[in-house]
Amino acid sequence: MSKETYQILALKWRPKKLSDLIGQDHVSQTLIKAFELDRIPQAFLFSGPRGVGKTTSARLVALALNAEDKPTVNYNLDSERVQEIIDGRSLDVIEIDGASNRGIDEIRELRDSINFMPTNSSFKVIIIDEVHMLTTQAFNALLKTIEEPPQHVKFIFATTDVHKVPQTIISRCQRYDFLPLTLTDIVNRLNFILKEEKISFQGEILEMIAQKSEGSMRDALGFLDQILVYQNSDITKEEVQSILGIVSDEVLFEISDSLHTKNAEKLLATLDQIEHSGFSIDEVLKNLIIHFKNLILINLDQPTLLRVSAETLKKYQAVSYSWSDRDLIRISNILSNLYAELKQYTNQFVIFQLTILKLIHFDKTIDIQTLLSNSSIENPSEVPDVVTKEQVTPKQESKPNSIGLTEIQANWKSILTSIRSKRGSIGALLSDCILSELDGTTLKIISYDRSDFNKRLLEDSISLIEQSLKDSLNIELSVEITIDTSVEKIEESKKLSVKEDDAISIFGGKE
Repeated sequence: MSKETYQILALKWRPKKLSDLIGQDHVSQTLIKAFELDRIPQAFLFSGPRGVGKTTSARLVALALNAEDKPTVNYNLDSERVQEIIDGRSLDVIEIDGASNRGIDEIRELRDSINFMPTNSSFKVIIIDEVHMLTTQAFNALLKTIEEPPQHVKFIFATTDVHKVPQTIISRCQRYDFLPLTLTDIVNRLNFILKEEKISFQGEILEMIAQKSEGSMRDALGFLDQILVYQNSDITKEEVQSILGIVSDEVLFEISDSLHTKNAEKLLATLDQIEHSGFSIDEVLKNLIIHFKNLILINLDQPTLLRVSAETLKKYQAVSYSWSDRDLIRISNILSNLYAELKQYTNQFVIFQLTILKLIHFDKTIDIQTLLSNSSIENPSEVPDVVTKEQVTPKQESKPNSIGLTEIQANWKSILTSIRSKRGSIGALLSDCILSELDGTTLKIISYDRSDFNKRLLEDSISLIEQSLKDSLNIELSVEITIDTSVEKIEESKKLSVKEDDAISIFGGKE
């Protein structure tokens, strides 16, 4: 007896009915209702990320159309007609790959063939996968046919880039947007499949697979197949990380911890570990961006928005970084810009390493207000170059009132919150300003924004600022805003520039 051919899990456990579709209830329930009410459109458009069920749903719609003598979602899975469609043998269900059959000639041939009646089914179903890959001429050739197709023809289009599909096509279809699957949906499905396969895995490993798949059920099943080839059960967390190239939470937290504490030695050790572990830098950087996004959500007190396991969530809730939301967003922007540009570099690890090392000095560029609030500095020469000595030592304050600049600074965050609640744009602009000095009853504020529009916004809102100061501090103060463009503010560069001398200096090389 010949050995049974191995079938990958993604095919073996592909849903056979719309009701079996995982994580897309808004799609499956609407389609089921359309069949129950016999309100089936001539053309469907399924859009969404990869591996979430678009092509599977197209085949399920084809089954519901042709499995019985009339459209129904309650068909017999054991019937010959159903098996033909599932196995891809049905002459009345035509699947076309839009990437390889994208020209006008192929579409003209298709347009001519659909005039023939179906052989033994109710409808001739045309499924075009990755429909956005068709040429403009091909779309134009298809347009009239989609608008007024023969009664015996149904079109189903699937795409991962719906914005590349012409609006003239979209408007003639009933559109369904598929969403990435949740961590819970994927873990539950993997648990179900493993139970049916009589294999036992730890829940933590399934969560790792689900996180790695990034919302794609097909990817998750592919990763599970890969692990099962290695070992059926009793596999460890470390082995799974090695097989799938998963960057562990520990590595991500080690990087953020080192950046926060400015521990260059520990940071270099972690980067060395990454280099010798064989991780894809693209994958490491992507995970690091997600890591800082999670830190932002924790800072904003939104833990339910994190797509992580319960154990990992506890790690995020336990961190006590002093970074503000703005700090974390700026770091994330720097990493995101690097991710977008990384492919143009041959030695990606060096560029990644240089960027991370630069971030260890990050907060030196944002601590100007604290420096300005000090009454004196013992050694002004140690102040960063972006701050001049005149700015570091503010003028002597006259304090006719029972309040000083230090107390205003201590309450400034709550004052900004009050202003944001009334006018969010003014609060945002003020958050980039610096409290310069308190001259009698006049609070002087410095803005570095060169925009004339923003300057007018601030000047028109002085009364709001004065009222907020009065409400918070119970004292009458006038506000004077100065636009100072003489100090260059450090911003993240749009393009990452790495000089040869910098690399030699950092890594101790020789010319």
